[in-house]
Amino acid sequence: MKRTGLLLLLVVVSAACATTSQPINQSKEPRRAVGTENGVRIDVEVYSESLMPNSSIPIKYDITNHRNVTILVADLIPQGTYDSDSLTVTVNLGTEIPGENFLPRLIAIRPEERKSFSTSAHVAIVANPGTPWTPRPNGVRIRLNFLDDTATFSKLIEIPEKAIYDPKMASDLFQKWVENNETVVTNILPMRWQGGSASISDQGTPSLAPPRRGRPGKP
Repeated sequence: MKRTGLLLLLVVVSAACATTSQPINQSKEPRRAVGTENGVRIDVEVYSESLMPNSSIPIKYDITNHRNVTILVADLIPQGTYDSDSLTVTVNLGTEIPGENFLPRLIAIRPEERKSFSTSAHVAIVANPGTPWTPRPNGVRIRLNFLDDTATFSKLIEIPEKAIYDPKMASDLFQKWVENNETVVTNILPMRWQGGSASISDQGTPSLAPPRRGRPGKP
């Protein structure tokens, strides 16, 4: 998994899982993004057009499985990364790697089935805005992570719990999960940065020389 050039985002969703329907203000026309890869398609509606250090990004998305086998999506709070090279925020659905002790519930999407979800992710972008001329985050995309090996991950499919604590199973499945994970990425939607910019005094640059003190009675 690529880590170079990425700044970790703190992504918190107001509900406990990504698949719970969230109240989304639909008074605004949604902005749409689409991704398709190897028979799996994701259609996303984003109900926001701006990014801030603390952003709430409401989204609705449909996953359509055109494969002849069932695919599995981890029922997890979204995670995100910020790529300073492309200035893009990526919101991840599902997960590329499982936990070390806890394993998430897997949602099954069967051949030619379409499932709809909604969530509202609170994204905290940990990045120094720098000077007023520093490039700002200006786009968002959605990346879907999924599995297609129902036999290997059968104990996690549609379980009643949102996650189970089983360090041994987590260890046994880790490598298989990483090798089996596939992704679908949408196009990038332009976003406006509203996080402001730092002034020169915000940069913490020390003065080249301390101010001189005059003698008592003199300036």
